[in-house]
Amino acid sequence: MKNHAKCEEILHYICQNQEPGKKMVQKLMYLMERRGINLGLNYSIHFYGPYSASLDDTLHTLEAQGIINITIDHLTHKITITDKNHCPQALNENEKKTAFTVLDYFEKKSAADLEAYTTLDFVAHTMLKDEGSEEQVIRDVLKIKSKKFTYEELLEKYRTMKQLGYIA
Repeated sequence: MKNHAKCEEILHYICQNQEPGKKMVQKLMYLMERRGINLGLNYSIHFYGPYSASLDDTLHTLEAQGIINITIDHLTHKITITDKNHCPQALNENEKKTAFTVLDYFEKKSAADLEAYTTLDFVAHTMLKDEGSEEQVIRDVLKIKSKKFTYEELLEKYRTMKQLGYIA
């Protein structure tokens, strides 16, 4: 299963400098797929933004195989790699470059910030088919997220996603 190995390799990169939560992993994988790494993950909108049930299944499979540990830390499910010396080589060079480009920009962001970035992108790209205005995208995200983010926060993140080439 090639995509399973790609997810595992990306997890190794994500876990090099941190113990991410499942929410953060969901958002980083989403951003990598949007940048062109085909992981075969189908996303739908969820309470915390774009969510892939197949990625969640992959994480639990990796845990059952002893490749990762998932521990509950307060309200977060922290992910650690059990053997940092064993990393599959499933990504091609372009995919690896893409993964590190995404990580360079987004890995230091909070899970809440990642939720805002990815929800904006999901609404703009998937729900509005890249045809919504800045105002419409932000208004739709505010409907989904209620009072979680301010208009100003979303506007700043929308413009960042546009500048990075995620939003057309």
